[in-house]
Amino acid sequence: MLFEDRVIVRAPVPTVWEFLLDPRALATCIPGAEDVTQLDDRTFTAMIQASVGPMSGKFAFRAQIVDCQPPSQMTARVEGVDSVTRSTLHSDTVVELTPLGPTETALAYHATVQVKGRLAILGEMVLRTTAALLLAECARRLQAQLAARASSTERPAP
Repeated sequence: MLFEDRVIVRAPVPTVWEFLLDPRALATCIPGAEDVTQLDDRTFTAMIQASVGPMSGKFAFRAQIVDCQPPSQMTARVEGVDSVTRSTLHSDTVVELTPLGPTETALAYHATVQVKGRLAILGEMVLRTTAALLLAECARRLQAQLAARASSTERPAP
């Protein structure tokens, strides 16, 4: 499956870049994310509590930045296993940041996702719909978090 989108965030590129490199901050944007552990400056693990169609469970995953061109582009690889069905997920995602001005950034992503196992049997339509809902919520949270972070750094000191 392929997922692509472009999200406009009210924060400058350096703020967005820094946010993307902080696994704990980024996890606040992912519905159901918990137990985030940073292994090194390019790798972290976490769990995601999720429901796909009639099944729900925890998805343990490992995310790693495999290519990085600060502060404009990174490629991340995610691999995980569902606790209930033992289905596997593999994703390669390219994120590109483009400045739209001093306080706005376009964040574009292109993700190729493969799901194997019982979850894949549910069908691409169910998986795609679930993923689209999660990605939309993640984008909404990302926009809110970055707008709040940018506005707090723009305020003059009292």
